[in-house]
Order: sequence, then C-alpha cells, then structure tokens
Amino acid sequence: MLNENDGIVILGAGQAGGRAAEHLRAQGYQGSITLIGEEPVLPYERPPLSKEFLHGDAGLAPLRLHADAFYSEQRIVLLLNSRVSRIDTVAHSLHLATGETLRYGKLLIATGARARGWPGLMPDGRLIHSLRDQAEATALKQALRPGQHLLVIGGGFIGLEIAASARKIGCKVTVLEAAPSLLGRVLPADVAALIAARHVAEGVAIRNQARIDRIETLASCVRLHLADGTSLEGDMAVIGIGAQPNTELAEAAGLACDDGILVDESCRTSDADIYAIGDVTRFPSRFHGGLLRLETWDNAEKQAAIAAQAMLGKPAQYDELPWMWTDQYDLNIQMLGLPAKGNVQTVSRGQFGLAAYMHFSLVDGRIRQAVLVNAGRERRQVTKWMKEGAVLAAEKLADAAIPLRSISA
Repeated sequence: MLNENDGIVILGAGQAGGRAAEHLRAQGYQGSITLIGEEPVLPYERPPLSKEFLHGDAGLAPLRLHADAFYSEQRIVLLLNSRVSRIDTVAHSLHLATGETLRYGKLLIATGARARGWPGLMPDGRLIHSLRDQAEATALKQALRPGQHLLVIGGGFIGLEIAASARKIGCKVTVLEAAPSLLGRVLPADVAALIAARHVAEGVAIRNQARIDRIETLASCVRLHLADGTSLEGDMAVIGIGAQPNTELAEAAGLACDDGILVDESCRTSDADIYAIGDVTRFPSRFHGGLLRLETWDNAEKQAAIAAQAMLGKPAQYDELPWMWTDQYDLNIQMLGLPAKGNVQTVSRGQFGLAAYMHFSLVDGRIRQAVLVNAGRERRQVTKWMKEGAVLAAEKLADAAIPLRSISA
C-alpha cells in the first residue's frame, strides 16, 4: 500500500499521464502528484493532430484534457518543458536535466513513443516533416498550401490520415509505401484495397513497392530517389513510417524492456514501485496470445485507470479488446481485435462507402478481427461477442437485413 507521504511522480505529461493523475485524485488519493512533461504544453490528446486540427480551424485548445485551473484545483504539480536525465531506482529519485532531484514513492512512466525517423535525415519543419506532437503538427499545418505537392512516405494510418487532410486543403498528394499494399499489417487485404481505392478516387496517387534509396532536400523542394532508378519531386515530404517507444530512461534504470517497457496485467514493471502505461508499454493480452504494444487512444485511457488503481493497492487487471479508429474523408473506420491467423473465414456485411459496412475475420466461428466503416453504433455488440468468444453463423453476419443485435450465438 502506498504511503501518501511518499508521493507519486508521473513521468510523461501526455494523454496517458494526464489521465492517470486525474484518476488518482478521483479515487481518493490525497498525497502529492507531480506530472513531468518535456513538451511546454498542458496534457492533450494526439489523434486530432492528423485530422481535424490539420485541415480545420479549431486550433489546439480543444485537444487539451483540462484547462490549466484543473491542475491547481486538484493539487497536481506540473513540471512542463522539463527533461528527466536519469531514474535512480535505489534512491527512488529522478534526476532532472536542470540538476534538480525529485523523490518518488511510486513512479508511473508514460513517456509514449516518437515518430520513427528516416536514417540520417532530421525533420526541419519546412521541407521534411513528421507528425507526432503539437509542434510538429503546427509546423505541417502552417506549411501546407493548396496546390502544393506533398509526398507522404508510409502508407499506414498516420500517412493516410495526413493524405486525406492534405487533399481537403487542396494539395496534390503522393503516398509511397514500401510494401505491396497499403495497411497490409493491420487490415484484411480486401478492406485495405477498398480504402486505397477511396484515396485514389479522391485524387491521391499511390505507389506501392516504392523503395526509397535516398531523400534529397533542395532549395525549395524534396527529391526522392527510388530503388527502381526513378525519382520524384515534391514541395515537402512527411515521414510516416511508424513510431518507436521512448524506453531509454527505463532501460538505463534496469527495467525489463523489449520493444517497450514490459508490464504485467496491473501495469507494474519489473520494479515493484514503478508502473508504466500507454504507447511505451508491452503488456500481456489474451486477444493477442502474448505480449502486445499498442499506440492507441483507448489503450492510454484504459491503462491510466488501471495503473491508478494498482498504485493505490486496489485490485486491477487490464483485459481490454484492442480498439482503434481512423477518420479519412467521410469514412469513420473502427478496428476491433487484431489481424487473424490460421484458417480464417472472411465475411462482409453492407456496402463500403454507400452505407454501414462491416468486415469480420472468423476463426472457428469466432470473430478475431472486425472492421466497422461508418458503423460505430454496432461496436458495443461486436465487442461483446469478441470478449465472450461467441460462435456465430457467418451467413447471418453477412445478411444486412438481419439486425446485428438479433443474431444469437
């Protein structure tokens, strides 16, 4: 049980860290809470950065978890624009880059992930961009203008969201993907093909199996040199080739890490007094059958609540079905579960782009992955089936005339 005199320090002031501080107070914790973040801004949610913020006029304020007054009212000390240089697990202390030392009773690491860079090429906010935080999103928003040619390197969700936003602004867009198809690692091939076709219909040029040998920045443009000997020029490029977890401090402190900080079902690390949540963690998942790292809004929200309970000595177990969404043009695409393996039966329901559309990947009659396109109201029922492991008749799932809720296992 945590002694309230010891205090809790949260390392990472993003969505996960901010929510954890909120949950600690909501669950009655009266001790000190210190929230440390490298960014100079209040905790905020990242998903709108590549969507509503990039192509809209709303600005950054709606992204914040809370206004500044919330943190003072809840007695949460904010150390923003602050960098931790070392975690001392023996002394239970954090060493800040300023030379200051901060003690903790329990430490929660929520350092997130950073955009994976292109070897030897740093984003400059002018010709070369990445999109992970507010500063990067703001730089890209200010740079994009109608008629410009944007090169998007990477055909995953972040790349395609940026492509859709840029088209709304009026940019010419080319997406380059090294794999044979877009979204190949996360979606069934036929659904990925439908999404790719929608981008083409919106005017996006897609080049699959486009292997880039070299990226050249010139005075006013970017030139990509491809492995097939061709080259392509654009006004700017966005690198969207994934993210890597910020585990350096945890690794240096001796915590168990492997493509993320390893945690148990209660978000506890290999050190009994240190917990971790969000994009930086790998956790046991019964839906994956092993350790899983997720970079999703939902994972950050749910793990924040679990860790807060666990740090206060309350029973807590994270057992959530993976869920994420993406908005592209007028498509809201929600994914439940993970790509299915083995003897997979695929079932489609509805018509993509014209009405609610669903795609199910079944193994032995059980849904392993579901993709819901403009069908968000059905998420609760599908989630229930997947958590319960319900065995369902494929022909009923496929029949859009049968209400989903009337289908029984």
